[in-house]
Amino acid sequence: MSADLFTNYESELAELIGTIRQRLDTTLPDLAGDARREELRTTQGELREAGELAGQMEMELLSLQGPTRSRAAPRVRQLKAEVERLQLEAKMAAQGVGNYESNRRALLGEQASADDLLGGDAVVDGDQRTRLLSGNERLMRGSQRLQQSHRIAIDTEAVGASILNDLRAQREQIVNTRDSLMQADSHIDHSQRTLRTMTRRLMTNKMITTGLIVIGVALVVLILYIKLTR
Repeated sequence: MSADLFTNYESELAELIGTIRQRLDTTLPDLAGDARREELRTTQGELREAGELAGQMEMELLSLQGPTRSRAAPRVRQLKAEVERLQLEAKMAAQGVGNYESNRRALLGEQASADDLLGGDAVVDGDQRTRLLSGNERLMRGSQRLQQSHRIAIDTEAVGASILNDLRAQREQIVNTRDSLMQADSHIDHSQRTLRTMTRRLMTNKMITTGLIVIGVALVVLILYIKLTR
């Protein structure tokens, strides 16, 4: 599951990097004014999303094992470095917005023709549609990531429940084993008491037997003495 999620994050980040690169290289140079600023805000939002994806890839990298992790680590570093380059380029582009607009106003003398205005409205409308589509795509990607995270959470919960069941079964086995040991210990104590009782009885019987033998021998000696003395 972690490897599949890592691959999905990598694919999304690579696609997002391509989109941002096209904005910076192709779209932004042809824009000015509010349209340019709006495009920069959209780019900044995509860059934040790219940074989050890079962070999620780093987190998923920790859960990979062995050779898979070794192969994935350079790709993570490469994509993260590309995101940082794009952030720097976007920052430089944002810093150049004021100079670009002032030069444009100086050349046009703060005047704009009706064609320029109409063209500007068309560009703004096109940019709005592009931003809406881009925002929708980001929402869809975010929703997919949430669904993936939800599935992972469900799988993790199932694994946790299985582990808890195993631990409960092991606890019951330990309790049963402890009860069996306690019963065996009780039986051993009872057997020890029985053996001690039997040992005492054996010693008593031995002493009685020895006493009877001594008495018998004494009687025989006494009888022989009486017979011999008559």
